[in-house]
Amino acid sequence: MLCPVMGKTMVIATGQLENSFSGMIKMNEPSAKIWSWIESGKKLEEIYALYADTYNIEATLAKSDVDYVVEKMTKAGVLE
Repeated sequence: MLCPVMGKTMVIATGQLENSFSGMIKMNEPSAKIWSWIESGKKLEEIYALYADTYNIEATLAKSDVDYVVEKMTKAGVLE
């Protein structure tokens, strides 16, 4: 679950993820946007395009940035 905590954006495990992850992850603005797009059900291809448009960057850089964040989230156990 994405939520604000004292002016910062955090991801907190809920549901089944509480069994394997019992902390919080502080997110920067781009990571929080990626998280919210994932939560809303957007596919990776859509997220790449949204990210590129939002930050006015080339598609290849957007894909690289998004993939990096998704990989970090997956390794942290907060994203399946």
